[in-house]
Amino acid sequence: MSFRWPLVLAALCVALSVFCASQWVRESELRAELRSARVAERELREQSAEARRLGETYAAEIRRLDGRVGELKRAEEAVRKELTTSAAALITARQAVAELAPLRAAVANQNESIRRQNAVVTQQNDAIRTQNENLRKLVEERDTVVRLLNERTELLNKLNAGPAK
Repeated sequence: MSFRWPLVLAALCVALSVFCASQWVRESELRAELRSARVAERELREQSAEARRLGETYAAEIRRLDGRVGELKRAEEAVRKELTTSAAALITARQAVAELAPLRAAVANQNESIRRQNAVVTQQNDAIRTQNENLRKLVEERDTVVRLLNERTELLNKLNAGPAK
């Protein structure tokens, strides 16, 4: 038995070595798994922080867009009111234009009457000019006759005054 003890002891050492090696491999695998779990956890935390930051950014953008939608709805309502007002003004303007059509015809008739009256006035002015010319000629003839009469009267007065002396 003495030669067996070293063999048993050697076998036990080998078995212990195999057990230690398998423990070492198992622990290294566990450490690697733990390291990869920590890396995964860190990545998940970073992704979570990034997702939280994006969520806050998106929430702020949604609030901004909601505000903008409100502004646009108010602007749309204002435009609709203005459009309604403009449509009413357009209808009123069209009615006014329709009412102006007879007035335009009346103005056209009045203009035609004024043209005819102007033609009559022009004829009357021509007649007055002609009468004025005739009157000037008559006045000149009268002046000539009066001058002749005065000359003859003066001559007659001289003749009548001459023998009486």
